[in-house]
Amino acid sequence: MSAQEKVTITDKTPLSTLTVGDLKAIVREIVEDSIERAILEIQQQLPDPDEGLEFKPEFAEQLRQFLKERPEGRPAEDVMRELGLSDEVE
Repeated sequence: MSAQEKVTITDKTPLSTLTVGDLKAIVREIVEDSIERAILEIQQQLPDPDEGLEFKPEFAEQLRQFLKERPEGRPAEDVMRELGLSDEVE
């Protein structure tokens, strides 16, 4: 069973038939669902201070100019190698 796969059990499923991987997947699914629910609740409670506002034309132009002139990024592998983390890159 892959880590991404959801485990389907019923109230009648004996725990003895589940593998450690199944149990980990169940716990992972419960934790992910709980975190997603908590984030959604928080997002619903927080107002968007920019709601209804639009970019000023000057800001939009500055942003376009920045995106046009910004330096190119570097590959993550190069940065990790420089930080001594190259063994972890694969």
